[in-house]
Amino acid sequence: MSQILNLSEHTTDEELQRLTTLLLFHLVERCGGQVQFKLEDAQRVRSSLTTKMVQMQVGDEVRIRIIDRLPELQ
Repeated sequence: MSQILNLSEHTTDEELQRLTTLLLFHLVERCGGQVQFKLEDAQRVRSSLTTKMVQMQVGDEVRIRIIDRLPELQ
């Protein structure tokens, strides 16, 4: 049975760091062993996340999506 978690509410900083590392390794592997980006790109994405929400669906698969935060949650 799948469960949808709001990462900002249901995970600790340690869990989020571990999950982020695993996701990054998975992404690099799927992209042929290399992912390149500039520091400015990463900073731009990070700043845009202040208006977004990260959701994770956990079940037989793990699905992560980034959606616009509802106006009342901003």
